[in-house]
Amino acid sequence: MSTWTDVVLGVAGRRGGRSAVTDARTGEVLAYDMLVKRLERAAAGLRDRGLAHGDPVLVHLPPGRDYPLAVHAAAVAGGLVTPLEADMDLELFYERLSSSGARMMITDEDLARRSTSAVGDSRIRQIFTFGEVPGMTPFGDLDGPPCPPAGGAAVTFNGVHVLSHDQVVAELRRLTTVLPLRERDVVLVAATESHEQSAIFDLALMAGAHVVTAPGASVAECRELIARHHVTVTAVPPRVAPHLPGEHHRLAVHGHLMEVVLRTPPA
Repeated sequence: MSTWTDVVLGVAGRRGGRSAVTDARTGEVLAYDMLVKRLERAAAGLRDRGLAHGDPVLVHLPPGRDYPLAVHAAAVAGGLVTPLEADMDLELFYERLSSSGARMMITDEDLARRSTSAVGDSRIRQIFTFGEVPGMTPFGDLDGPPCPPAGGAAVTFNGVHVLSHDQVVAELRRLTTVLPLRERDVVLVAATESHEQSAIFDLALMAGAHVVTAPGASVAECRELIARHHVTVTAVPPRVAPHLPGEHHRLAVHGHLMEVVLRTPPA
């Protein structure tokens, strides 16, 4: 069976410069071809810096332009992807950091202060950041000799239950039958739970859709983004979903529920 990243991004390079992810906060866009090129380089760089097959890699990022890049770079490098929500309670964050046994973390400049304060109580020795942070390595500097994608352990969302590449792929293929996305879809991601982020990004990118990210957006912000970007599918926190027009669904994702609102697709 194919690896997680093979299934999600196996044909992404052929989509060329089409928009893959747009960050609503900054307007920055990551194209499909650049997503593949950058994650391959970063995966090689993680291996070159000592990541061994099965080593946990913490991904502490909001659902933004850089999220799928970090997740799939770690997966291709053979790491056990361990996402931590950007708004995770501080005490729980420290506990997960220490119990993970991870030596590497990928974060951004906004969250780097929290990461730095917790490093002393963990095994973290290398932190890679999106953005320039003193004492940390820019994610963009990661590079190295090509490495073949690895199977086996893929991801853990709670630090306890580990999913293999085969299990993640099986779940994604099941989800495509209940949420069949298309290339013309525009998917707004405001959900912040790690399992939700991972699933909706993967489903959208598998389909070649355009993801617009707005972590923690309010009801008014979601409505404005839906109109501006002609959004057809929205993944939002439970507090926001009831206030958005459209066809409401609750999808089971890795044993958790995700709120999705479907709108009439553009002509």
